[in-house]
Amino acid sequence: MDTEYNALQMTAEEYNERVRAWGETVRSRSLGTLVAETQTYSGNLRSRLKAATDMDRGDGLAHAVAFKFMRYGVFVAYGVGNGYIRQGGRVVRGSHNPNRHVAAGPMRRRPVDWLDNNIEEHIHGLADIAGDYYGDRAAREVLNQIDRVTIAKK
Repeated sequence: MDTEYNALQMTAEEYNERVRAWGETVRSRSLGTLVAETQTYSGNLRSRLKAATDMDRGDGLAHAVAFKFMRYGVFVAYGVGNGYIRQGGRVVRGSHNPNRHVAAGPMRRRPVDWLDNNIEEHIHGLADIAGDYYGDRAAREVLNQIDRVTIAKK
């Protein structure tokens, strides 16, 4: 019985590869969202979006997936920048700088949930990978940490 159970367990290499593949899936989906939902202003954001699996703890196991992107990816998620600000939870024309005049005009920006939504849609897959390797306790921990991997919108 023990031999059969051990044969079904995932190896560390399989675990690391599945975590890397999960990160690439989320990156690919996020890239697709950027292509479908944004115009030219997100070109560098698209080309420099990367998923990285962190394995620096010395045990050889993946323990974090990071999504690296240009800083203005946060502004795209908020729908702000270049004459647009968030006020009362909405995007409006304006500036927080009282010395800057922003001309009235049509609203051309809107928040684009290009990363968070894709993480949230796939987080259960990462929890399943962790659960297969570490057990149910780890799966609960991954689901409890979702607020640490998304862009905090205030």
